[in-house]
Amino acid sequence: MPKTRNETSGQRGPSKKRKADSEIDKPKKASSRLKQTESFVARRTQSKAKLSMLPALNLDILFEIFSHLLPIDLIHLARTTKDFRRLLRQRNTTTIWKSAFAQIQELPQCPSDMSYPAWAHLAFEPVCHNCFTTNIRNISWILRTRLCNRCAKTCLENVDKFDADKNEVDKDILECVPFDDDYCGMECCLESDRKRFVEELEAHKHDRKDFVEQKMSEIPVRIDHAIDCEDWSESLANGRANELQKIRIDRRNAISAKLFEMGYDKELDFLTAERLEDVEHSDYVPFHKHPLVKQPKLFKDKNWDSMKDTLRDYMEIVRAYIKRKERKDLIWKRREYAALAWFDYRMVECDPGTFLPNQIDIWLWSPVKDIIEQPSEIKVTKDSFEHAFRGLPAFTNAWQTDKLEQLVRVANNNLKWLSFPEATDLERATCVFSCSNDFQHNLMGCYQEDESCIMWFPEFIYHRCNSLSRRRWGDKDETITDLDSCQSLSAESEASGFRRRQWSTRWLFFDDKASRTVKNILTACRMPLSTRVQHLDREDPRLVCLKCSFGAKCDGERLFSVMTWRTAVQHNLKKHFGDGQTTFQRISSLDVLEVKRLEAAEPARRISAHPNHPQQPIDRPWRCTLCRDRSVEKGALTLAEMRKHYTKCHDGKVAIEEGVDYYRSYDRAPSQPYQVRMKPRDPDVDPQPDPMYIAAI
Repeated sequence: MPKTRNETSGQRGPSKKRKADSEIDKPKKASSRLKQTESFVARRTQSKAKLSMLPALNLDILFEIFSHLLPIDLIHLARTTKDFRRLLRQRNTTTIWKSAFAQIQELPQCPSDMSYPAWAHLAFEPVCHNCFTTNIRNISWILRTRLCNRCAKTCLENVDKFDADKNEVDKDILECVPFDDDYCGMECCLESDRKRFVEELEAHKHDRKDFVEQKMSEIPVRIDHAIDCEDWSESLANGRANELQKIRIDRRNAISAKLFEMGYDKELDFLTAERLEDVEHSDYVPFHKHPLVKQPKLFKDKNWDSMKDTLRDYMEIVRAYIKRKERKDLIWKRREYAALAWFDYRMVECDPGTFLPNQIDIWLWSPVKDIIEQPSEIKVTKDSFEHAFRGLPAFTNAWQTDKLEQLVRVANNNLKWLSFPEATDLERATCVFSCSNDFQHNLMGCYQEDESCIMWFPEFIYHRCNSLSRRRWGDKDETITDLDSCQSLSAESEASGFRRRQWSTRWLFFDDKASRTVKNILTACRMPLSTRVQHLDREDPRLVCLKCSFGAKCDGERLFSVMTWRTAVQHNLKKHFGDGQTTFQRISSLDVLEVKRLEAAEPARRISAHPNHPQQPIDRPWRCTLCRDRSVEKGALTLAEMRKHYTKCHDGKVAIEEGVDYYRSYDRAPSQPYQVRMKPRDPDVDPQPDPMYIAAI
């Protein structure tokens, strides 16, 4: 027997009468609470209302609504329900898609071989077309695809795979299938396009030629369309970037106005100047790159309270940095005054070319350092150092003594067979130093490729590596930091990329091989080991290498290469790897006269015999007194170049005097003549030349 309505409804809850009776029986307070609950549920139901009835609307109404959407919105709408998907894929919805695309300015027309949904998917949806990975911005308009890097390896085929010379099908593929010149780092086509073309080619066996010509004619049209799409995509990206940049600028200006009201006007001006000069450092991030400032979001006053404390802390850091920078700039300005005062003192009190400290050593001298580091309130000028400079003679003497003692220590630390107890022993010919900074020599052009960096007194004292350093490659143990930023220490005019530094023996080492070679030369010349460089230069002997002749000596019949004593040292280091057993023989005085005549004619002979032979380096022995240790110093010059320099840079001065306006540069050895070939006679039996013959020579 079927149940009655009352019986069936009894299972779900009380009847209306019983429900009413029960509500009446409830206390008044409970009834009020129930009404509040029902009202809250009703509000939540309204706020979470769904568009479940939207598919049931009239098509004309739906079409009117859809015509105001963008293409990407239609793509998303088609994926909500099957009904919408079916509706938006019908042919009669073409007007909806056209209206949606019409809202996109300058977008090229949909290609004739693509549907509107596929065109919208390609142009607006940044997902991989193979694996649907999101946020893929790498698009190929000619291939009409987006691929992630992983799928590109499997879905693309490199152009190198096809050989048009050996395979007719490959030739047709290269001509009829679209290829991208540079997609994912290679020239390629889609594997699916290639397979589809091959299948169609097989289907058109009877009209293959017409089919290929048709496909070939489609390629230029596709390329032109791809170019238009790339232009549109680029303009769209630029427009979006400009829009975001404008939002950032407005946000930065709004935050700047708030900070200005807090009293940070000076700091804001400083940050603006840094932004215009594109200055960045490790103390703090630039204002326009601050995380709270660079956001592409509109600034709202209600958000200021949440960021105010963070930005206040940031501005306090900037304020402290400005104070440190102002103090640092003041210190550098005082150092400039001290350098100018030192240059004026040196011009009057010191001989040009004297071994003297540079401005960095003067800055570190305690009387000058105390003046430089005075409180910022005290005014310091060039005249402020006049009293302190009265102690400069004692300081320079002590400085010179200290540097020479450093050289003595370097020499004695490397010597095993000889010792230099005093600084004056550095003048010995057997005291030879070398520099290990070959990379810096190449940059400065100090030495020829086949020339070793060996130096005698006083060359190793004035060697440029002792007082110059590459920018950003300075010594880590330098007392003063930020020397690279000081323009007055620049040596760009002398050597590009270099600046001045404190005098140091960091790169110098005692060359034991060269020293032993000089010992053998002195033995051959029958001169004592204590012979000084100046005396040996005045003697100017000519020698032959007996190691090259396998021990055979001069006899008037054997051909030898004759060289100066400095060239002989270079020869042994290069040809015999600094062999300490290499012996030499000094040629006779009569042969020396003939050698000097041959040396004078040797450069012309070499050029006539070998037109491409490199010319002998020009000897530049002079330096400008006024430019010494300044940023405008040109380095070593010839006398003609020195005259031009004074005419151009020093008020057109014409009459210049050695020892006053310019001085001899001692950082390079005197230029040596070429080796010459001759048959020297035995010096032990060779008679002395007639004085009249010497005069004639």
